[in-house]
Formats: sequence, C-alpha cells, structure tokens
Amino acid sequence: MKGYIVSLLALLSCIFPVKGWAQDPEFSQFYAAPAYLNPAMIGFSWEPRIALNYRHQYPQFGNAFLTFAASYDQHFDDLNSSFGLSILADRAGEGGLYNTYYINGLYAYQLRFTDNLNVKIGIQAGYLQQSLDWSKLVFTDMIDPTNGASTGSTAEQMPERTNIHRLDLGGGLAAYNSKFYLGASVKHVTTPSLAFTNSNDADNTLRIRSAFHAGWVFYMGKVIVDKPRFYISPNLMFINQGRHFQVNAGTYLGKGIFFGGLMLRHTIRNADALILLAGIKAGVVRVGYSYDISIAPIGTGASAHEVSVLIDFGQRKGLDREMRRKKAGECPEIFAP
Repeated sequence: MKGYIVSLLALLSCIFPVKGWAQDPEFSQFYAAPAYLNPAMIGFSWEPRIALNYRHQYPQFGNAFLTFAASYDQHFDDLNSSFGLSILADRAGEGGLYNTYYINGLYAYQLRFTDNLNVKIGIQAGYLQQSLDWSKLVFTDMIDPTNGASTGSTAEQMPERTNIHRLDLGGGLAAYNSKFYLGASVKHVTTPSLAFTNSNDADNTLRIRSAFHAGWVFYMGKVIVDKPRFYISPNLMFINQGRHFQVNAGTYLGKGIFFGGLMLRHTIRNADALILLAGIKAGVVRVGYSYDISIAPIGTGASAHEVSVLIDFGQRKGLDREMRRKKAGECPEIFAP
C-alpha cells in the first residue's frame, strides 16, 4: 500500500500539476550547497572547492524521496573571475519513478570595493532533464479487488512523452567578507515547461525561484594566536517559487573542530520543521549532519536526514592567510572548514 501511495503522489504532482505545485528541492544545510544556492557564491576560496550533499526526505516511505548534489568551483585571480559546475539529481518514488536532473555551468565576476568587502555577480546556464517511468505507476484498475494484488494492466493512456529536456538559466548577486554574507538569486528565468503532454497549460511550468539569504558571524573572547574562538552565526534564507514560500532562520555555533545549530523552517502559513545540526571540521574537510523534525500542525510525522561534505583546498595548512585574503577574499566561518 505504501508503494501505491508514493506512486499516486508522484503521478499527481508530475502529470496533473496544479498551479504553483512544481518547485525545486531544497537543502536544510543551504550554506553547504553554495553553487546550488546562488551562482554568485562560487569561488569563495582561492583554490578548488568541492561540495557534496545528500538528502533523504520522508524516510517513513523508504527511499521514495532522495536528492543528491555535487559541485566544483574555483577562483582565478588573474581573471578576477570564478568558474564552477554543479549537478543535482532528485528522485521521487520507489525505484526512480520520477527523476529530475540539473547540470549547470556557473560563472561569477568579483568586484573588490575595499580590502574588506567583496561583491560577486553570478550567472548560470544549464540543462534540465525530467523522466517518468510509466511502468512503475499503479492505477486503481490494476488492483485486484479480491486480494489487492496488481494485475499489471491498465486502461490509462501513456502521455505523449516520458522525458523532458530543457534549457535553464539563472543569476545572482552576493556580498561578503570574513564576518558576513548577503545574497539574492533567481532560477528558471525561462520558466521551462514540465508537461508530459502536448497541452499548452501555463501552469505546467517550473516557476521562477527567487531566493534571499544572509548570515553573520560573531566571535567571542580575545584573539589568541593558534587558539580557536567560540563563534555564533545567525543565518536566514527566504525562498519564493510560484505559490510556495519558505523561510529558514536560526543560529549556528562552534569552536575548534566542532559546530552545531538549530533552525526553524516556516512556510509563511505555518511552522514546518525544526532542523537540528551537528558537524565536525578538520583540515580542508567539513562534514555536517542535520535532521528535520516536523512541527507542522497536520501532524504528518514527516522528517528528513541530510549529510553535507565541503572540501576547501584553500584551507590547507601552510597557505599564506594574507595572500588568500588579498585574492579571493576571506569568507565567513560557516562556508570554510
């Protein structure tokens, strides 16, 4: 029965979307997926940076909702520019019933207003592919009323296509230094059609996604050479896509190799989830784990596991800190291992 429910949900959201349903997957650890968050957020390090993200949504449905992301970015000081590549795979339904893939090339140009303020203008262009495995859908006329088993045959008509290929464009702005970041981005400015049929219904489009994000880092105590300081970092992200609104707000804190935090996700209409975070960082690597606890009034019991890995080769020991600051500019603690 659980498989039937998952198939039905995926079918309704994919083939017969209602106004404002289609939306991008989002990461609770949004700061750990910088290339996905905003193309202007690439190149924060003066050497290569790799980000890996995994999200398991609604584990009570097995592996029905999984999201994977990976990105690579690097700043080139001679060009005053940063380049990157990001990939995202989103799977809905057991066995890959409904799959979405994004591949984006990213570019950001850096402006140095002062030695302590960096501004980047970013663009992204890429490829969007969505697929539906019709053979995995279960319709009511396929279920034997006597024993509940699937008969394997249906009178439902397969749509005109089960694969969609689209061009996707976006852009963003970001300002930052070692203690704060501020940015805004837009995605899907071409509003690509998601229809598996030949209908011209404007509601079957991927709506423009607008995002605003900001964060600060406050260090406590006196500066002591080679001694890490305790820090507190409040962060905010606001997203609008079609009729969907989302706000993530909370605080991270850490000292030395350990960090953790608590955030609230709100959909404007109601509180959605509490997000608990814990992680460790050592050398060039930062690993974080978060768990979403549903507090939605409908009491769905929904939850999510999320793991992020950030590898920043610009954080290697022995690299000149002043040289790094003069090149790409130092980024807030939340983005650096």
